[in-house]
Amino acid sequence: MKNIYPHYNQGFSLIEILITVAIITILAAGAMVSFNTSRNVRDLVTSSQDTLSVLRLAQSKTLAGENDSAWGVHLAAGQIILFKGNTFAGSPLTVVYPLPGSIEIATITLNGGGNDIIFKRVTGETDQTGTFVIDVINAPANSFPVTIDSSGKIYQTASFPVAALTRTVDARHRSFTLGWSIKTAVTMTLTFSDPPNPDTIQTITMSTFFDAGKTKFDWSGTVAVGGINQILRIHTTTLTDTDTVLSIDRDCRKNNKKFSLAIDGKTIAVYEADCANIAVGAFGGTILEP
Repeated sequence: MKNIYPHYNQGFSLIEILITVAIITILAAGAMVSFNTSRNVRDLVTSSQDTLSVLRLAQSKTLAGENDSAWGVHLAAGQIILFKGNTFAGSPLTVVYPLPGSIEIATITLNGGGNDIIFKRVTGETDQTGTFVIDVINAPANSFPVTIDSSGKIYQTASFPVAALTRTVDARHRSFTLGWSIKTAVTMTLTFSDPPNPDTIQTITMSTFFDAGKTKFDWSGTVAVGGINQILRIHTTTLTDTDTVLSIDRDCRKNNKKFSLAIDGKTIAVYEADCANIAVGAFGGTILEP
């Protein structure tokens, strides 16, 4: 019997298959480029925040007179190193913070040369003023330039912080140098006030949010208080056997309830509802600017 629909049996031609494969390949390549770009941006942001936090940690340790010593930071291409003493070479105590493989520290230009930034006791000032750049390897257009001035201020170049009492209060990101380690901590407690209603208490089992080596802790979540979601992220930028720098991210546009944070019953901080006023708890250590 003659096929009255002969074109249905022809299948795909070789040229159609090749065109389809070429389109799929192009789409896959574009998706991979987009993924890598997104990952690089994420790594750059995280590395920049971590580097600033370690520099400020060195300054806070110096000001606190920890170990009766000055503290400094050594900058290397793929890592930053916190060290005790007036020189990196031969320091009796160092802590290494590796950067992601996609990130490097480049163009280091410090007063007196070298790669070390050392803070002075009592004042927290430094003689190693200058600049350096945190960038994406092979994509230096994606970069985060950093400036260190003689007062010890560390900030993104071209974004000099406004003088005290004139800056807009921004409590979205605050870090706390605790002076003790949370590695063995068990429970984190968030207590939200919602008068005249009872407090809303969120208890978090911390073991779930440490990485395998307990070098990082990172929790984020949403807590409904009086029908309004409170959105928080609480994570470490430094975690050693003896110290912790704990960062609390609390965007005032998404949070409007007073809350306190405690770890194993030790109060770290109390945030007022307006987000502007923060009281450091007995175990909160030293509060740092974002």
